[in-house]
Amino acid sequence: MTVKRQALKNVTQASWLFGHPVIRSDKNSVAYWARPTQSPLNQKGGGWMACLYGGVQTGDDWAALYVPVNEMPISLFEKAQWSYYMTGTETMGVNIVLWVHDPDDFDNRAEITQLGGHSGLEKAAGWNAHEFNPATTQMFFYGENTTGTNLTAGTQYTWNQFQADNLFSRWTIYRISIEHGWEASGTFDPVWVSEVKLNEVPIPLKPTEEDLDAPVFQYTTGSSAIAATLAPKTPFELLRIELHLSSAATQDTFTVTLDAGRAATVYDTLVTSQAMNGYATLIAVYGGEGFRFMEDDEIDCAFTNTDARTYGVTYVWRPR
Repeated sequence: MTVKRQALKNVTQASWLFGHPVIRSDKNSVAYWARPTQSPLNQKGGGWMACLYGGVQTGDDWAALYVPVNEMPISLFEKAQWSYYMTGTETMGVNIVLWVHDPDDFDNRAEITQLGGHSGLEKAAGWNAHEFNPATTQMFFYGENTTGTNLTAGTQYTWNQFQADNLFSRWTIYRISIEHGWEASGTFDPVWVSEVKLNEVPIPLKPTEEDLDAPVFQYTTGSSAIAATLAPKTPFELLRIELHLSSAATQDTFTVTLDAGRAATVYDTLVTSQAMNGYATLIAVYGGEGFRFMEDDEIDCAFTNTDARTYGVTYVWRPR
């Protein structure tokens, strides 16, 4: 088969099959690298995990772990395993997406996605582990320039059917992602991906220096009283917290405290307490040097919001 021979030659010459994983997110979701050392998050993996925080779901909010793939023919991909810890039971688990294209024309591509809510995909609170089954009807695709396929976009098929398809059988995989999100409504709590194995090849999960230098933005919005918490479950440096109100309100106090994990039953430490006067709509708390915390520390924000103004709380931080 021409495509298979060409792709295998590419892999041999480049001396790699799977590239270094990266994390990505969009809309209300957040993705970051975590290095927890306390049970149960320390029970699996090699020391680093990809935290995929779905957040408020509106249909196109997602967090993902991307693994570059060196033009692997669809016909050669048979196995995948991944394990992940879920904070709470959700309507969707952590699913796999295979990104494919025509190796001779990159205008022709598709995303072949495992249904996140499929009954065979674990989605319970605690540790979950999934073994990908090519014979299970759970995969659907959307793409560009897919004329010639005998499959219908949006309809579920087995991976085996994609491998036998008139069009896709000649295409190659350029990326594989492990994802959480894409639900129509609700809120997804954080999940931690600890192990990924693709075609029997373990994928090392570890950030680059550039990953750790990049700030992480997390958002909380609403119109009631604020009781928001930042709890990354990894050592982190707090860079900034902002409270935005839609319009000026009663002089309520915005309080930021450290809930120290190793002394949580003893005391909280006040970080700042600022009154929102009768004309301001923004309070900013700046961190950085001296605002470094442990993995079990939490940053709590409180604001009475007497006038029920629409608000947004922005946390800016980075792992360390």
